[in-house]
Amino acid sequence: MRIDPAPHWENDVIRLAVLTPDDVSDAYVDWLNDAEINRYLESRFAVHDRAGVTAYVESMLASPSSLFLAIHSKALGQHVGNIKIGPIDRHHGLGEIGLMIGARAAWGHGIATHAIAAVADIGFRDLGLRKLTAGCYADNQGSRIAFERAGFTVEAVRRAHFVSDGRLEDLVLLARFADH
Repeated sequence: MRIDPAPHWENDVIRLAVLTPDDVSDAYVDWLNDAEINRYLESRFAVHDRAGVTAYVESMLASPSSLFLAIHSKALGQHVGNIKIGPIDRHHGLGEIGLMIGARAAWGHGIATHAIAAVADIGFRDLGLRKLTAGCYADNQGSRIAFERAGFTVEAVRRAHFVSDGRLEDLVLLARFADH
């Protein structure tokens, strides 16, 4: 999905932009193949190459139910990760958020929280959604904290939902409403 950016697509820390095939760099592909970076991503079960990642980005651009954005760190002056709203369910006014901060230099600086808050504004203001949801592995405390700092609350926990490193892991489900 392509939509025009608005001022709320950036703040003092980050700028969001629609991800295009031009954003697919070797560094981006490396993030997807790095076991530490993709530890909590379902994409970790595949080996990624530039052609495949470019095709995925093109499919997101063509999708009427997903908005896929690059996260640019203002301090680092570079693309540091991605955030997506999708699938979007217009009938129910829902959108699911997925996030990856791939550049290690961006970890621990609040970039995820700022990106989540900005994408929530996009979901509510630009897309007219009423509720945004997200999920994370219970062990992924960084992700959970970032969502909570951006105004999301835990709605539920699905016990023993994932198998991670040979052990069962809970799925934490979070949500934020437009009237937050």
